[in-house]
Amino acid sequence: MIKAVIFDLDGTILDTLADLMGAVNGMLRYFGYPEHEDPGFHKLAIGTGMRNYVKKSLPPEVAVCEEKVDVCLTKMREIYAEHTSDLTRPYEGIEELLSKLSEAGIAINVLSNKPNVPTVSLVETWFSHHSFCHVYGEREGVPRKPDPIAALQIAESLGLLPEEMAFVGDSGVDMQTGTNAGMVPIGVLWGFRSREELISNGAVYVAESPEELCTIICQH
Repeated sequence: MIKAVIFDLDGTILDTLADLMGAVNGMLRYFGYPEHEDPGFHKLAIGTGMRNYVKKSLPPEVAVCEEKVDVCLTKMREIYAEHTSDLTRPYEGIEELLSKLSEAGIAINVLSNKPNVPTVSLVETWFSHHSFCHVYGEREGVPRKPDPIAALQIAESLGLLPEEMAFVGDSGVDMQTGTNAGMVPIGVLWGFRSREELISNGAVYVAESPEELCTIICQH
């Protein structure tokens, strides 16, 4: 029986793609580098932390210089901080999903590889009326997903065994995290990655809609 869920953020409960694209392309434009207009590029680049996202977006000859990456990352974060929720919105059906899970007594949590400050800010902005137990982004001293440490810390704080929890996300990194933590990895198809990626990285279930996800979680 699933007693708690850890959700990924970007591509899982919030559609953040347009604002992330805008921030990265704004940074590239500021420094005179070529922009990436194809949303498909950004969908594949997001998910392993903001630094890696910036690095993948830079020209190869720039990306090899860590000092230049640092400068570009700082600029990208500045732009994103000013435009975090311009176009970002919850995916259709997510509000109802969170309400139903809470009504069923299932604890809801968020764990993202996005930096901690915007992660917490976005959840507070869009889901302030929902009672999340834990909301974490990337934090200093805590390894990023797919390392299971942060997920297991959430389980411990809730007094639950890992197998009593589901890890829900839209990427292979999320499925690896759930698997590494001994949780039930559930992939969602409305986000940034494909069914093939989710299954090949360990998804036990794949949901096509929040309604289907709710059924999977509540009947497991």
